[in-house]
Amino acid sequence: MRRRLLVVTMALVGVLLTALIGPLINSYAADRTQDLFVKRLVDVTRFAVVAEEPLEGGELGSLTDDLSRYTDVYGGAVVVTDANHQVIAASDDQADVTGPQVSAAVDEALTGSGSAPPGTVWPWDEDPFVIAAPVGRDAQIIGSVVMISETGSVRSSVARWLFWLVAAGLATLVATAVGIVSPFVGWIIRPVHDLDRTARRLAGGDLTSRVPSSTGPPELRDLATSFNDMADNVETSQRQQRDLIADAAHQLGNPLTALQLRVENLGTAPYEPAEIERVLEETDRLNGIVESLLDLSRVGAHDVATHPTDVSAAVRHRCDMWDPMFAQLTVDAPPAPAALVGDGLVDLVLDALLDNAAKFAEGSAVDVTVTAEDDRDGGTAGDLLLTVRDHGPGLDDADVEKVGARFFRGRAHQNIAGTGLGLAIVRARVQEIGGGLTVSTAPGGGLQTEVRLPRFTPAAPGRSVRLPGADRAGT
Repeated sequence: MRRRLLVVTMALVGVLLTALIGPLINSYAADRTQDLFVKRLVDVTRFAVVAEEPLEGGELGSLTDDLSRYTDVYGGAVVVTDANHQVIAASDDQADVTGPQVSAAVDEALTGSGSAPPGTVWPWDEDPFVIAAPVGRDAQIIGSVVMISETGSVRSSVARWLFWLVAAGLATLVATAVGIVSPFVGWIIRPVHDLDRTARRLAGGDLTSRVPSSTGPPELRDLATSFNDMADNVETSQRQQRDLIADAAHQLGNPLTALQLRVENLGTAPYEPAEIERVLEETDRLNGIVESLLDLSRVGAHDVATHPTDVSAAVRHRCDMWDPMFAQLTVDAPPAPAALVGDGLVDLVLDALLDNAAKFAEGSAVDVTVTAEDDRDGGTAGDLLLTVRDHGPGLDDADVEKVGARFFRGRAHQNIAGTGLGLAIVRARVQEIGGGLTVSTAPGGGLQTEVRLPRFTPAAPGRSVRLPGADRAGT
């Protein structure tokens, strides 16, 4: 590609130089030709005046001497003819006036017309100038003067200028290629080569490779940035997949080991109902983990259809179902703008958050609120906030930062039933539609979970969305 760009660019530069040199050398050659023609025409005209008296009187000796001295200095040949095309005087006895070019010039002069300007003389054009002028006045043309002038001086001068201009053009072409075109093409091509090398390294398994995005044209810099974003997503996805597999293997190992021990104990007769119950408990635990992993694996696997949903109404309805589980469940969900969410998302979020509150803050009051976000820090103005706050013992600050990670269980809650995947699934599903989840320690104690849902506007009706963040969160 570099070679092709260099060839095309240098061809364009060559065409440009040719377009500049061509008119310049043509103008110089035309000027030199015109200058020689004018000088020789003046001389021919002077000889026509001088030859008039000798033609009329017949005294041609002095005229012949003048013609010879002229050609000795300037070269060429000068011939004087009468009205019958007969040579009367000549600078050279060998001068030929029978050639077509000379004969045509004599005919034209005998009609009373002068010679027309010749074409531009070029180094490869060896034809001489043939210039003729009539001898006589008005209609009394008594002869003609014909000058055959060599153009060697003009051809040599034009050849020198052509040589130097071509040499200067080639030097300019080389300097342009080395100093401008090659660096410019390299500036364009370098990001492409970097992109190719990085793509090959990524294909070979080096997920840390990135493309420099600070050089090259803006379009290629944008491409490099997009490529790096894609590589970041791939690396994050790969890392999260490895983490998920490692976490799942670790978490599944515990119930499988316990299940194996229980089954081995069943090998001793008689069977005890308590042992069978424990086997079933471990089986249920294992089944819950597998189902949660399946739910988590589906996040980002397909487009999610969102539609306007009355979050406040959905919250009130779901909290009515959960109310018997709490000593005090306070719901503050006034009418609010609709949010763009998928089917059953509000129910899934509340089920997970209220289930955690019931297990980890047993016996404490729980508050559920729905508010519209208005230019708050950390979010997009206008989104809806669904907040679940309990008044339980809460978590250590170190544990709060880890809430929502797959299989995470607080140090004080290791013996409470659960898979540790509930909030991870909620976070992934919410991020899938462009929302977010934040867990923090509530003022006065307890834990507060805030879910941000994208607000519906008439300009953005229900749509199918699939965000890059969803893929990373769900794999």
